[in-house]
Formats: sequence, C-alpha cells, structure tokens
Amino acid sequence: MRSFVFIASLLLLSTSIIMPETVQADEEENDSFSKPDHVYDIARENTYSNTSRELPELEPSELTKDLQETAEEKIDNPELVAMLNESAIKDSKIPFGVNASIYLGKWALNYDSDDTEVNWEYENINTNEQDNRGGDTVVSLQYKQTQNKEAKGELNSDVPQLEGVKNLMRMKAAEKTSLPLSFSSTIGQGTEVGPNYQVEGKKLGVLHGHVPAVHEKGTVTYGEVYVKMKGNKRFLEVQNIEKQAVDGWIPVKDHVTLTYRNG
Repeated sequence: MRSFVFIASLLLLSTSIIMPETVQADEEENDSFSKPDHVYDIARENTYSNTSRELPELEPSELTKDLQETAEEKIDNPELVAMLNESAIKDSKIPFGVNASIYLGKWALNYDSDDTEVNWEYENINTNEQDNRGGDTVVSLQYKQTQNKEAKGELNSDVPQLEGVKNLMRMKAAEKTSLPLSFSSTIGQGTEVGPNYQVEGKKLGVLHGHVPAVHEKGTVTYGEVYVKMKGNKRFLEVQNIEKQAVDGWIPVKDHVTLTYRNG
C-alpha cells in the first residue's frame, strides 16, 4: 500500500512539473502569431479586392469519410476529397463478388508542419515621406498606397504537384496561426490606414508599409491512390508512398505593417 502511495505521489509530482512547461510552450507559440499593434487589417480599406484563388478545405461526404478511414495515409488534399465526394460508388451498385481497382492518380496527400514563423516585415510595398526639414512646426504623415503592389509567396523547394502542395501548406499554416493566408496579396492604390504620425520641424518623416508573411516548413507525402472493391467492400489503397521536405513563404492577405522613422 505504501509503495502504491509513493508511486502515485511521484506521478502527481512529475505531472505538476511537466504540464506548466507544456502550457508555457503553447502560450509562447500563440504569442508569436499575435499581431503587433503596428500591423493593420486592411480588408475594408483596401481598394483592391483580393479574391481567393486557393481551394478551401472541403467537408468530406459520408462515403469519402468511410474511404478515408481505410487509407494508410491521411488524405487532406481538397482536390482529391472533391473527387471522392463526386464518386457514384454505392453499396447497391456493387455486384456480389466483384473485384475491381480504379486508379485515381498520384497525389500530394497531406502535409505535416514542422515549423511556422511570422515575418511581419516580409516585403516592403510602399514608402510615404514628409519632408519637414525646412519647417519649424509639426506636420502629419499618414500611410497611403501610391500604386497597386502585389506580394507573392513562393516555395523554396522544387516539388511535384506544386499547386496542390502550396494549398496544403497554406491550410495548415492558416490553421496554426489563425491568419488569412494567400500566396498572392495585393494592396490597392489609394489605400489609407493607420494613425497620423507627427513629423517634427527640421525632420524627415519616412513611413514604410510591409506585407507580412508566414514561413512554413514541413513534409509533404505523395502516393498513388486506388479505389478498390472486393465483394461488398470498398476501400482506398495508397501505393508508392514518398515523402519530401518543403518550405516556403505565404503572405498574410489584406494586412500591412507600418514602420515609421523620424530623422
């Protein structure tokens, strides 16, 4: 009995030591994704409409869910999920004793994230200046986009099925950061946002606008996908599985980071 109490006490002690560290690590990661005060959401102010070109994460049908559960690898690719959702395979249409295999192609199946970081000043897309070096009174300076400017993301790795991989990475990074991500974000000419910065006399005020971006790093899994039917059973089989490391930058859509220098 004393041994049991002693072991239980050790377990409780170890839990009390480990849990705070785990919680602290999670909090630090969440803090790194929190927007600083000088980062602005310009979805309303932006004079350019950033329509999403990427496929959204799709809700699988009941048939697709059943098939996904039979696969050895996770299937997250929205295009493949859409194909499975549109499948006309039904129990009533499978003849007794049938033995068939349907090849769906080679796909980027899923993406596992290893590291996610935000660079709030990824690309400089605008500079406003207020030259008050010849003046004695304070004048103001506000951010105003001088021309349409597109910030593009990119992958630093040469990978097959580029668009599918980019979409998988974007979905995972957006889930982790809760930021609106897109491989293309344009700030429209005439967009205004932010406070009025005070430029003192004898000073030159310089206001830079940057598009932030997320650096995503991880592993993509590829495989050849087959739908197989044996008797009244149907299942997915993934063959020739390959894994490849990948990393890249994904801009934060409709966001701008302002940095001001008064010198």
